[in-house]
Amino acid sequence: MKKMLILLSLLLASANAVGGGGFSPPYSWVDVPGSGSKTVNRGYVGLKWVLDEGVKPQTVVGFRHAIVASNGDTDGGDISLSAKLFDRFQLGKLRAKYFNGKESVQGEFGGGYDFTKGFFAGIGVHAPYSLLGLDVHPLLADKKFEPYVQVDTIKKYNKPNGSTRECVYVGSGGDYYNADCTSPL
Repeated sequence: MKKMLILLSLLLASANAVGGGGFSPPYSWVDVPGSGSKTVNRGYVGLKWVLDEGVKPQTVVGFRHAIVASNGDTDGGDISLSAKLFDRFQLGKLRAKYFNGKESVQGEFGGGYDFTKGFFAGIGVHAPYSLLGLDVHPLLADKKFEPYVQVDTIKKYNKPNGSTRECVYVGSGGDYYNADCTSPL
């Protein structure tokens, strides 16, 4: 009887070691490809041409914080400051915006303060190295709408290609278990 108990104990211990986390097969750790996300922080510079303001561009300096998912979904925030450098220096706009879309094209909306015209709201579409936008100055009597084109150093975001590990039932049920493979969700 003593030998039988020792043999049974050894079998149970080896089953726990093989299964990991206390479960014996058919529970197992598997790699789930592309289920993660990554954060991208980038500074950028650009040139912005405002319609009806001539051919001399404004200079834009900004910072973008983006979260890129493995399926390409991209969202985040952007803050920038523009200024006229030609003829005489003049601050342009301090802008904050939210963007959302895919890794290559995002829609944007936000607002800020124009140092010559007051508060504004804006929308835009950003593609790699380019932005088309429209600002609205609600407090102005005329020229409320200000379309612009921007060329900048913001390139396409790269999707993360990592994978995560999950504990699953290998049989036909497909029941998922928590991260340490010890109890059902």
